[in-house]
Amino acid sequence: MCSPLIARFVQERIKRQGRPVVKSGVSRRDFLRIGGLTAAGVAVSAGLTLPTRAQSAMRVIDLTQPLTDTTPTFPAFEPPLRETLFTVEDNGFYVQKWSFAEHSATHMDAPGHFVAEGALVDELDPANFIAPLVVIDVAARAEEDADTLLTPDDIMAWESANGEIPAGAFVAMYSGWETKYSDVAAFRGTDDAGGLHFPGLHPDAVTMLVEERDIVGMGVDTLSLDNGPSATFDSHYALLGAGKYGLENLKLADAVGVANAMIFVGIPLYQQGSGGPCRVLAVVNE
Repeated sequence: MCSPLIARFVQERIKRQGRPVVKSGVSRRDFLRIGGLTAAGVAVSAGLTLPTRAQSAMRVIDLTQPLTDTTPTFPAFEPPLRETLFTVEDNGFYVQKWSFAEHSATHMDAPGHFVAEGALVDELDPANFIAPLVVIDVAARAEEDADTLLTPDDIMAWESANGEIPAGAFVAMYSGWETKYSDVAAFRGTDDAGGLHFPGLHPDAVTMLVEERDIVGMGVDTLSLDNGPSATFDSHYALLGAGKYGLENLKLADAVGVANAMIFVGIPLYQQGSGGPCRVLAVVNE
């Protein structure tokens, strides 16, 4: 789309016809709505029945933090950079160029991120990107202890109230840390010596869920599966070493206490990716 030939074609068309504008009060939203109605009309004429959201009683919760040029990153990575390559005003179309580490914003850790010969993004089974969602709340403890860990006791307490975590589930830790996302220093929990402080997963909890519950993956609302002070990343090795994937920088507040939710993880099919930014949704059957 961005080749010089296309750019020249667009410029020549603008010279002949002027710049495209939204006509007759039809906004982008209206255009998309009309497109949806057209698709629905085609479906009806073909004898198909498309359920509406009201009919299916479906609610969607966005679990994704935005990728911006101020997104907090792990200190090993530079913050994302973006530049505008083309604008509608100057070129007839709008395109940005982004530069960021794969592990930026809400993102996936593939097993190969930490494990030699571990599966990479383009080798993972996408069937595992759709799974029952379990969110375990440790926010009250995190308010008192920034370095707190989700433990096997937290898992057992959740199961006492909700039943055993099913095989094939995705389990996430909610610590409330997501409220700090707009403040890089606060989200990292940086102390005066440069150390990091934020909640994470206890490796024993990871091992329990992997070996006894056969989960597909785990997630956190912080920068890392391991808590801030960790220097050995034991939870990364426990999870990724078992061939599971991790999600970091999730936004989970609206999913706490929600039953009958499924997680949907959308990640581009990066060539040999160690991970990458994701759009993560929870779909709730109400």
